[in-house]
Amino acid sequence: MMISTSRRATSSTRDDDLHYLGCVAVIEDDPDTRMLVSSLIENVGFPVVTFVGASEFLSSPLTVEPSCILLDVKLRGMSGLDLQQRLSHRGSQSQIVFMTGFADVNMSVRAMKAGAFDFIQKPFREQEVLDAVCAADLAYRQRASINRSKAAIDRRFHSLTSREREVLEGVVDGLLNKQIAALLGITEITVKVHRAKLMKKMQARTLAELVKDVSLHLSFERSQTLANADDSAFKDTRERTTDARSLVMPIFA
Repeated sequence: MMISTSRRATSSTRDDDLHYLGCVAVIEDDPDTRMLVSSLIENVGFPVVTFVGASEFLSSPLTVEPSCILLDVKLRGMSGLDLQQRLSHRGSQSQIVFMTGFADVNMSVRAMKAGAFDFIQKPFREQEVLDAVCAADLAYRQRASINRSKAAIDRRFHSLTSREREVLEGVVDGLLNKQIAALLGITEITVKVHRAKLMKKMQARTLAELVKDVSLHLSFERSQTLANADDSAFKDTRERTTDARSLVMPIFA
């Protein structure tokens, strides 16, 4: 199943990545609910794909990862919670919004602990669905943008030679060129040459930009060891669905 996403102009954000609406997958075995939800989401501009069950979704040849998955908890065959676990093991970044007709607190807690973005109970209001999808889509695209920034910084950092990294460490520590030279046992002129090269490789125009990129690189490395930790930026996004929708909705105008 081929999916293509269109670009829609907006003045609500300076980040070009947020000009794009992600694909939304609706996985629901009740045909009436599936049709109602998919039509609602399509009407505000999202590309939508629908599936009767988890197995159908897993076997589908999607060309893009859905930014949001509206997933029924109770499905025939593999349950929504089992699918969530399977996607997590695959490294999926899709934001999952669970739908359920049962007021099951334990189920909700399990889903949220496993990384679900939101949990809405049937029968739900149309606005509730739209708010959840818009916020999940925004969170996905923000995360994708951060991941791209991380990859770019990583490439720049790993392009440095070992000597350039030693000089970089001294620069970030606030040492003068002559202090770095004394520490490394090289001339001050050599330090200046390495400093100019590493600034170019890191694409930093100022010392402040260089320090910022190095700090981001180190924070990204630390975050890799915290795979199950909550990301406060995305928690804020989930908790402020109204604000998130206000950012996204101008795209539909």
